[in-house]
Amino acid sequence: MKRDDVVSMLSLADSFTIVNGVLGLFAMLLLLSGDTRWAFIFIMLAVLADGLDGAVARRLGGSIGVYLDQFADMVSFCAAPLVFAYYTYDVSFVLSVEHVAFLAGAGLFLVCGMLHLVRYHVGDEPFFVGITTPAAAIVVVALSQLMVPMWIVAAAMYVMAVLMVVGVPFPRIRGWLYPPSVALLFLAVFFDTWETYLLLLAGVAAYAVAGPLWLLRDTDGGARESYK
Repeated sequence: MKRDDVVSMLSLADSFTIVNGVLGLFAMLLLLSGDTRWAFIFIMLAVLADGLDGAVARRLGGSIGVYLDQFADMVSFCAAPLVFAYYTYDVSFVLSVEHVAFLAGAGLFLVCGMLHLVRYHVGDEPFFVGITTPAAAIVVVALSQLMVPMWIVAAAMYVMAVLMVVGVPFPRIRGWLYPPSVALLFLAVFFDTWETYLLLLAGVAAYAVAGPLWLLRDTDGGARESYK
């Protein structure tokens, strides 16, 4: 029986998935060097790469992308945002209410992110169940870049953790949703302003509220079918 090595199984779409994971790793390494701005940029570029791998895979196919994607997302959208916030707020393992709440929120965010990714890869729905890990990551890093009080970032981790595992449908970012999403990400990459970070947060908030309503508005499933 022929046994192909894993490298020979890679497709063009998988290269974007790999770039996604590497960007997440580099973001964490940049934080060790104290460069939060470039770490933020690398996380945003990872979000873009994550969108590209799906678009390319739908056109060209691939055999292992469905498995590879969840590992890359774990690095870039579950671990990297938490390290980003941890570094930004100089959190430590001390017995204070604020720091313990932050660390507990980070742990819950990570666990729920893992559960969301597993749920996505074992399901067959034409939509996401729970908000996406890139959207959750954007909230954490954008709030951190705005330097809001630590308790707000911690609270956001709890909220995003719940939204990632709640049984609510969210549309996939494709079709008419794709251009404005990409435009917001490019704004965040090129412009280091508080207005840009607020726009990112507004975009995720609009997706979190309007996305499920749009999918559920058609009780016959017409809206859901349009995302297949």
